[in-house]
Amino acid sequence: MIFVFLGLFGAAFAITGLLVALPRPAVQGTCGPGRSSEPAIVAFFDPGSIGAGAEPSTKQAMDRADWMAFVGECQASTDSRILATFAILVLSVAVAATGTAWARRASHARGTTPQPSP
Repeated sequence: MIFVFLGLFGAAFAITGLLVALPRPAVQGTCGPGRSSEPAIVAFFDPGSIGAGAEPSTKQAMDRADWMAFVGECQASTDSRILATFAILVLSVAVAATGTAWARRASHARGTTPQPSP
């Protein structure tokens, strides 16, 4: 049963990771439309919501470079958070499923099966 609880804890940890705000980029600003960064899941499904504003024209090279660095950092942060939480979630589901299978096998080996509650 410990594997089931460990798997559920890992799944909760992964889901929480999706809902926590992204870190601030090194180039100043936030990865969100307001004064704070948005959760990774929001930035992943709506990349335009990071609050970078309109893309500067190619004539403004410095502004464009800063804008590209800002967007790149926010997207990299979003992508790495999504990939990490997905990996944790898959592993947690596997651990919980393995724990459930072991618990069922052990209860059948002892000849006891859980009785349904009325």
